[in-house]
Amino acid sequence: MKNFFTLIERIFNSRRLRTVIAVLSLAIVFFGYIFYISEPDVKTFGDGIWWALVTVTTVGYGDITPLTISGRVVAGTLMFFGLGMIATVTAIVSAKFVQNYVEHHTNDDVLEKLEELELEIEKLKSLEEDELEKLDELDSEIKNIKKKFQ
Repeated sequence: MKNFFTLIERIFNSRRLRTVIAVLSLAIVFFGYIFYISEPDVKTFGDGIWWALVTVTTVGYGDITPLTISGRVVAGTLMFFGLGMIATVTAIVSAKFVQNYVEHHTNDDVLEKLEELELEIEKLKSLEEDELEKLDELDSEIKNIKKKFQ
């Protein structure tokens, strides 16, 4: 759970993400205002912002729709812009998740493999010591045999 909160903190500490969210927020306010002044049926600035938010997130409730040509141009522009911005936010968050996964799991895998290699080295050292002892015994036997024949 601690790793999850660390990841969330890391995601929102991303300067890129904060910049994209700020630009997206400003775009929602800007396009909401443009829509508000270009559509006669939109009664309040808040309705314009609501429409822009619904449009940029591709929810599209349909409670407020553009009726004029200028409103439709604003809507089409916001749709294309919004898709790009939402995709950018998604890409940044996804990249942070992948980066976190690679950092934590790759390190764990490397550490696990390192421990296995250390155990293997210890086994080889003990085998080497056993073999050296056997060689010493054989060497002393050879010397004993030589002494007997001299």
